[in-house]
Amino acid sequence: MPLDPRRYYELGRVADAEFDGRCLDVSSPKLLPSLLRAEGRGSWLGIDLFAEEIEAWRTIDPALELDVEDATALSFADETFDHCICVSVIEHIGGGKDSDALAEIWRVLKPGGSLHLTTDVAVTPRDVFIEDVRYGDASAIVEGRGVFFKHDYTPLEVDELLTGSPWELVVREFATLRNPRIERWFTTYAPWTYVTGPFLRFVCPSNFETSSSASLIERKGEGVSYVHVRKPITSTT
Repeated sequence: MPLDPRRYYELGRVADAEFDGRCLDVSSPKLLPSLLRAEGRGSWLGIDLFAEEIEAWRTIDPALELDVEDATALSFADETFDHCICVSVIEHIGGGKDSDALAEIWRVLKPGGSLHLTTDVAVTPRDVFIEDVRYGDASAIVEGRGVFFKHDYTPLEVDELLTGSPWELVVREFATLRNPRIERWFTTYAPWTYVTGPFLRFVCPSNFETSSSASLIERKGEGVSYVHVRKPITSTT
């Protein structure tokens, strides 16, 4: 399974967390809920906006519960889940709907429930556009710029995004690549580099510098933000 080198930090960081009860994966790479389910760490439901992605993963892991859902308008009842993960997804929603998705996650989490969120961050905020309609009907086409792909948040923007609900902060961490040439090589020569997947696990996990301070992003220019927040037990939806 080809994996972008920087995702080794995100998936590994979330995989180190404790999970039990009913858990929701919001469109993350399905490798993670598949692993956690197999290890008996929670009862997992993985959702995705795209039916093709869901059908593909039903073939890969028939035991993983999957469904087609829009993260900005979840069909689940209030306070359904004990935990939620959202890995490298929120930056692709765009159009102000990222806050809608977080509001929905807040709604479906039980009081005391946790959210593990990762996203790309940079010193300067920017929208990234591509030429192909990668996300089907969900792809937003902006005249003169192309197809919206993702938004690089600043660390401050990530903080502001979470102020829409009174989350309790548990962990806030940033990560950058020690040697960015590994990722540049991997993406430049893809898909030929996909055959190196089994060997990247010996290199990529140690290729990160982490810090609780956003000064790491200021120094390196870009990276990844990991946030673990909790819905207060006294909270009401």
